[in-house]
Amino acid sequence: MTLDKLSQLYNLSCLNAHHLLDELYEACHTNEGDPKVTPEELKSIKQSFLTRIRQELELIQTASEEYDEQV
Repeated sequence: MTLDKLSQLYNLSCLNAHHLLDELYEACHTNEGDPKVTPEELKSIKQSFLTRIRQELELIQTASEEYDEQV
């Protein structure tokens, strides 16, 4: 893996995480644009997005480990 490829993987992960945060914002609102207020519903939304964002962060970690192994 080259440094350019490593940087591209970091970029991809960060872009995906930003996209997920945009989706999270939308998920925290009703179709009419009002914020959801039920704590249980918001906790469920938060949990699902945390899992997906952690996957993107894990890709960064995995890519750096793979690069380090070959150096």
